[in-house]
Amino acid sequence: MATLVEGVHTAEFMLSSLDMLSREKVTVDRSAAALVAGTVMGKKTVAGSAASVTGSISGTTLTVTAVGSGTLTVGQTLSGSGVTAGTKITALGTGTGGTGTYTVSASQTASSTTITAAGAVITAFSGNTGSSGTIASVALSAGAKPGTYKVVIVEPATNAGTFTVEDPDGVLVGRGTVAVAFSGGGLAFTVTDATDFVAGDGFDIVVGSNSGNYAAYASGNADGTQNALAILYDNVPDSTTEQQAVVIARLAEVKGSALTGYDASATAGLAAVNIIVR
Repeated sequence: MATLVEGVHTAEFMLSSLDMLSREKVTVDRSAAALVAGTVMGKKTVAGSAASVTGSISGTTLTVTAVGSGTLTVGQTLSGSGVTAGTKITALGTGTGGTGTYTVSASQTASSTTITAAGAVITAFSGNTGSSGTIASVALSAGAKPGTYKVVIVEPATNAGTFTVEDPDGVLVGRGTVAVAFSGGGLAFTVTDATDFVAGDGFDIVVGSNSGNYAAYASGNADGTQNALAILYDNVPDSTTEQQAVVIARLAEVKGSALTGYDASATAGLAAVNIIVR
């Protein structure tokens, strides 16, 4: 005799809410697996760190045929032979991080080549005295915010010096030393010095914005979905396209035992939007 297993029902996780005030209609990112009601959700806000792929561009379509490293995401800036400067990935096509198609911001023709995708773009201040000093690349991790970080030399020194890092909200996230690896605010990089910097020299680091779509929360992610923001109200099937769905976004009490993907790290994020886990 076959064993029948009852599926998860709409709002099965709910204890109490303010009905429509607690709910919000959102866009859920494409997913190869179905999401069940009660799945803890985050929001894709930050572009992926870096990737290297083989691909070509025709019009506004990037076609990737091989991946050397990393994962492609919305918001990354592309560079490579024949690729228009400043080109960004603006939407997923058939690709979901690897081979497939993607929509890019600038119409162009670029033959198959190695393309680098960066989640952060580095620009030296126009008035830098130490003009040959650089930040070669930036690795993004959990805690990174979309927008412009400012790296400013505050205590110059011969072949050295101290700098501050402010996040896009103007909050100081740390101090670092030239030629020494820095990590803070979701960024990791090294400032190199050739011609000595002077006070006030620095760099803008612009972290790209992701799609803003909701996806399953996981504390180890770095694209914004490491922050628990909501709980999926109803089941969402697997799909190769974005889908509309309803989430519990605020003002509710829920059963922790009925949540999917819930862990201790999610508690604070949910509490911040007044979702209390019992």
